[in-house]
Amino acid sequence: MEIKIKGRIGLTEGFAKLVDGKIENGKIIIPEHHGKGYIRGFMFGPKMTMMIQDYELKKDLLVTRKAKPGDAENVVFRFSNVFKSNLAEEYSSGKIKIPFVQVGSSNIDSENISEKTVKYNAINIAVNVDYLKELIDSELDNEILKTIAEHNQSFLFEELISPPIQKVANEIANAEIELGLQQFYFKLKAEELICLLFAELLKRENIPIATLNANDVAVIYQIRDSIISKLDEPPVISELAQKASFSESKLQRIFKQVFGNSIFNYYQSFRMEEAARLLKEQKLTVSEVGYRMGFSNLSHFGKIFEEHIGMKPKKYSSTV
Repeated sequence: MEIKIKGRIGLTEGFAKLVDGKIENGKIIIPEHHGKGYIRGFMFGPKMTMMIQDYELKKDLLVTRKAKPGDAENVVFRFSNVFKSNLAEEYSSGKIKIPFVQVGSSNIDSENISEKTVKYNAINIAVNVDYLKELIDSELDNEILKTIAEHNQSFLFEELISPPIQKVANEIANAEIELGLQQFYFKLKAEELICLLFAELLKRENIPIATLNANDVAVIYQIRDSIISKLDEPPVISELAQKASFSESKLQRIFKQVFGNSIFNYYQSFRMEEAARLLKEQKLTVSEVGYRMGFSNLSHFGKIFEEHIGMKPKKYSSTV
């Protein structure tokens, strides 16, 4: 199945047509023969829209979006895998979905796939750049927020979901609000999500931001996927650069700009988060996890784990 987005509300209309669903109060319930779940859209006036997606389909769904003139007026926020899920079920299916958020200019082509029988959830917010300027203090000296607010170049930034963002996302998913107050409530929550994301982006090193194109984005995500698919093997910059057809300096610069960390530090952080999940959800022993993550020295594993998680792995496994 495929949806080609041609406008601000193209996904809602395209989804309704694809699954033979009706739009009622901005919500589409997916018929059983197509899967289960829903998508729900909000238009907060001409300057902000939000879509909540929480579903599982019986066929793969490809959503493509081609940039067009005028798209540069909006900034897109995509909070993915933000609702609480059954991690044990994800482990058994082999589909571990890491919660993350992307913020990018809407003048970059995008392509997203929802695989069949895999639970998918996200909150997508599109905001007019002039409205964002009203929300951000013009005196704030930060290159990332300036790039987002000025919106005079193509950009993309990604962050892992923080606990405060996770909390607000779950409040959105579980809200039971009177119909007459829904627009008011969900607009406030959308702005809260954006504010919390900006607070995380402010923690990054304040360096100049380079313009990205669609190929840069596609390649850097291929490299990221390659890194996290082999957590027992440290990344080799020269090999990754060759795979990307980038110079080593360009690869490292773009990676850090998008993900806010160096390639090795990103790998190590992701590696320790995965180690923590294995201890918590699969109840593996410390030695089993250490060896699975590629460590031959368990003392070194314990030291690195403590640096990232805040406690020794043995203590962590006994407290979760």
